Amino acid sequence: MKILSWNCRGIGNPATVKELRDLAKDYAPSVMFIMEAQICKYRVENLRYTLGFDASFAVSSDGRSGGLGLFWKNDVTVSVQKFSNYHIDTIIKVEGKEPWRISFIYGEPNRSLKSRTWEIMKQMRSDSNLPWVCMGDFNEILRRKEQLGPNNREEYLMEGFRNAVDVCQLCDIGYMGLDWTFEKKVAGGHFVRVRLDRVLASASWCACFPFAAVRHLTAVKSDHCPILLSLLPDERSDIVHGKGKPFRYELMWEANEGLCSFIQQIWKDGNHCNSVKDLRDKLFHLGEELRSWGEKTFGAVRRELRAQKKRLQQLRADPTRSMVSEEEQKVVERIILLNYQEQVMWKQRSHITWLHEGDSNTNFFIKEQT
Repeated sequence: MKILSWNCRGIGNPATVKELRDLAKDYAPSVMFIMEAQICKYRVENLRYTLGFDASFAVSSDGRSGGLGLFWKNDVTVSVQKFSNYHIDTIIKVEGKEPWRISFIYGEPNRSLKSRTWEIMKQMRSDSNLPWVCMGDFNEILRRKEQLGPNNREEYLMEGFRNAVDVCQLCDIGYMGLDWTFEKKVAGGHFVRVRLDRVLASASWCACFPFAAVRHLTAVKSDHCPILLSLLPDERSDIVHGKGKPFRYELMWEANEGLCSFIQQIWKDGNHCNSVKDLRDKLFHLGEELRSWGEKTFGAVRRELRAQKKRLQQLRADPTRSMVSEEEQKVVERIILLNYQEQVMWKQRSHITWLHEGDSNTNFFIKEQT
């Protein structure tokens, strides 16, 4: 089971929704938590269809700030216990497993009001004896080394966070990837990089999931990195796209008029089935042929998109990086363009005409050509 958390900085932008959909597709989390949705509750909850989830729960934003969204699939049962502008407290049940508790946290960003988040955490401590884990953007660090660059934090702010963690009897379970989850350019052209997003767990939860691990991912449309919590050891390894992945039928394929005839031809050319094993082998062969066909028909943009995202992650991980280089800026612009091209491709193959798309985005195409 995997759980993804991301401070996405608003989902009114279609490019951000596209990136969320890609994260859900690439990492297949059973549960996804987003912060700073910046739109009303029902619009957040309705995103479950776009993102490929079966259920959702949201806390409305306060005007143009805040807003939380939680999405999950049917392979888990999520029961929301309590919620506020700062958290969604839930109990997770998976078939054949004991229930446990996860609280999704969005820490108060205002320095003078940070104690509100810590008080909520302390109050939650006594609500249940189930194994407990907290995940999200806490908007604070536990120790000074978790911030790189200028604008050092005051000690009393870190002490307030440490006190809440101690009272709740939680511990940080560590991470893989970049040493920070938030990056911002400040006065003087320097970057401040801070580990604001994390996972904190109780001893009983760690005993239930001894192989749990957190990975910092890369995103374009936010200054926060998504973080991915994987509970099982075989989920911790880096994803290799197209290698070792189970076959998945993609609804997008149905937009191609040649799909039915392709399936019929592959099935007709295959061996006659005399047993259940023959049928299984024939279905496996059909799946492999469909996977290959899908890659050739829809995969060129996706392949470059994956390569560009990998390059962006490498550039941002450079410890000597002090500014956004010309190459990094070009990579970001290319990712945005590829995301748009993929969206247009899907629309084209759903019989939305290229002429209409071009007319509604004339300035975009002129800019790209020049």
